[in-house]
Amino acid sequence: MLKLDFPLSVKGGRAAPVADPGEAASSAVASPAKLRLLAVLHYLWEAAGLNKWRSTYGRRRSWFIIHRELMAAAAKVSTKAGPISGNLFVPPLYSIEEKERLAADRRRFLHRLQPVAGKPTPLGIVIAEYKGYEPSTYGRKLILKHLPDYPMFLDEETGKRFDRIAADKIETIEATPNSHLIVIATFSPKPSHGNIREIAVMPVNGQWIPFDHDREHQLLDALAERDFIKCLKYNLSATAPVANALLLDTGTPVAMFAPNHDMTEEAYDDLKKIAADGVYPPWLWAPEEFDLPGIPGKST
Repeated sequence: MLKLDFPLSVKGGRAAPVADPGEAASSAVASPAKLRLLAVLHYLWEAAGLNKWRSTYGRRRSWFIIHRELMAAAAKVSTKAGPISGNLFVPPLYSIEEKERLAADRRRFLHRLQPVAGKPTPLGIVIAEYKGYEPSTYGRKLILKHLPDYPMFLDEETGKRFDRIAADKIETIEATPNSHLIVIATFSPKPSHGNIREIAVMPVNGQWIPFDHDREHQLLDALAERDFIKCLKYNLSATAPVANALLLDTGTPVAMFAPNHDMTEEAYDDLKKIAADGVYPPWLWAPEEFDLPGIPGKST
């Protein structure tokens, strides 16, 4: 059973703060035994096998596969409030021809989240691809792909917090071909729209593999014809010294470390010690090195 660090029901109408994945995991405000919103996205992504890549997969995944695998993984996950699939909405692949059926399926899902007098109001969880936003009267309207007829609204204050956690990632996605930004958010459901209460984001590449920065994206590109697992950080901070990927087709797996270029010399020394003490032999791309080092070859 997953223990969550955010609510799946609310009393009253006050919005919760936006999740900040950069906050230190050891801070007193969050128990490491409870998953934050971004950590839940990591959990479901890994449970669905979407952080794993094999050379036999080809160069691309589709949203059809993302939706199918996420929903299959969610069907096996429970929280204190019950099966997470009862709260989770991942929009299926949208088409004009299926518009009415998709809307009816969504209304059927939202009906399960209707408030009952005297009880806390259930919240939904949406996982979708970010497309953009538009100004609205009281904040902004978030536009999500495959969900053109069900907008999500953020109030002004939540929108400012969203900018703080997402602005750099949005710029990265816009500057990086064939990449996407995944949004996970809790929302108060209405028949025609949702009101976002808490939100987190995760960049992914063309194979829908998560990445945190440009050097990690370069590494994933270099591994496109290889078999590997992308390591996810869950509740850990973005700068936590963990492997970026585990290369699987080398006989003995290789732990791959590609720290961001702005890592300090002291922090990199600590990372090298952690890598040397790890279970698997390490491969490191030093922060001061511009060119990607040679990738270990496949086993024969």
